[in-house]
Amino acid sequence: MEFKISEKQTSSKVASGELKIKFGYFLKTSFEPIHLVDYEAGITYQRSIHRTDLIDQILNRGLVNSIVFFNDWINDHATHNRKLAKAVRLEIVEKKKKSDQDTVFYDFNRPLSWSDFREKPSRTSGYNATIFTSLAMEGSPFMEEGVLVLPVEVKVYMLPESSWAKTQGKSDYALNHEQRHFDVTRVVGNRLINRLKALEVTPENYEAMVNDAYFNSYREMNRLQEIYDARTRHGLDKDAQSRWNSIIDQALNGNMDEIERELMKGNSKVYVYPPSYQYRITYRMVSASSTTGIY
Repeated sequence: MEFKISEKQTSSKVASGELKIKFGYFLKTSFEPIHLVDYEAGITYQRSIHRTDLIDQILNRGLVNSIVFFNDWINDHATHNRKLAKAVRLEIVEKKKKSDQDTVFYDFNRPLSWSDFREKPSRTSGYNATIFTSLAMEGSPFMEEGVLVLPVEVKVYMLPESSWAKTQGKSDYALNHEQRHFDVTRVVGNRLINRLKALEVTPENYEAMVNDAYFNSYREMNRLQEIYDARTRHGLDKDAQSRWNSIIDQALNGNMDEIERELMKGNSKVYVYPPSYQYRITYRMVSASSTTGIY
């Protein structure tokens, strides 16, 4: 609360003045208070120079007017202001995305082909092929009858213009190895969806919890990609590749037991790529990528 009084004596018996007041209303949380709204008003008055009690009356009137204003503000904003949300409802959005020349979205009915690898191959690379896959999460929250609805869509895709293959490396076997990198990203996307569904979110913690879930999945994606390449020796070990084909198929069908075991065993040579991410004020959108290949 702030107030300022300016007065001047207009006659031997009368003083005139102006009172300026400002009340700030905040929402108490477990963390920092959240600012809701300010009330500002100015009151002019005249008083007998002997009536010093009039100032208290004017301040009390200002306080009452402020409370009436705040009560009206709450009634007007309760159903649509996110700061006043009583609860959070997280909804997973799953819709089929149409692929184009720039982006190939993961689709069980649309496996990769070598035509999806359109970048010019690196002459200095020891790999015969490299795929760039990505995991993104986005959504735009909105209020519905006092509840913050948080729709979240998890997207899994690869970028053709960042993926390449040398002519001598284009075999069905090599394409399967690259497809499995894409599948691994889909598996991690599915695991992220399961994490999101299990979250107990509140108006105070939903942003932190959703973003933590994403970044945990981001780190898991990079670990799993590296583990897959390490176990199969980038596809050179055909027996290991066959085993991982089965592990990934099981995970795509919802059985994560083998994936969990592999993550528990880990890989001492795992390198986690630094994240590339963007934020959207509408909610939060983060995307990460991993680059992998086959010799």
